[in-house]
Amino acid sequence: MRITVAPDQTGKLIAALGRAGVRETGGQLFGEQLAPSDFRVTHLTVQARPGTVSRFVVDLMQAARDAIAFFHRTNHTYGRYNYIGEWHSHPSFAVQPSGTDLDTMRNLVRDPRFAGNFAVLMITKIDGAALSAAAWVFDPRGQESTVNLEVEVEQGH
Repeated sequence: MRITVAPDQTGKLIAALGRAGVRETGGQLFGEQLAPSDFRVTHLTVQARPGTVSRFVVDLMQAARDAIAFFHRTNHTYGRYNYIGEWHSHPSFAVQPSGTDLDTMRNLVRDPRFAGNFAVLMITKIDGAALSAAAWVFDPRGQESTVNLEVEVEQGH
């Protein structure tokens, strides 16, 4: 699977990481399916309430509102525009999923109410002056793997 983060969304991500500082932050990934197993993040949400130095907890009410707004903007064209997954930062830790992160994603995709075929988890941090990011995909059958993640930056940055 390949996930590309659009340049404007990378800028939004970097700004959110800067605002959060040493606290974890996160949100949802939405976007467009370009081809089978090839997706472009065209909308990245940033949760208003950040986490702590070592934990990020999703605000389910905000997540639901953000999803409804995205689907409304894309005219509910689910075959082309849809939820891709979640993202959060690890400012003080490696860009690797923790045990809690793995459990959360496994529970998400195995929930009978989950309507998707997969969910991606992207973990990010500012490492010196550079953005570090990696992603993993989880599916309801228990398959998990790394994602080919391409983070595009705006020209001039």
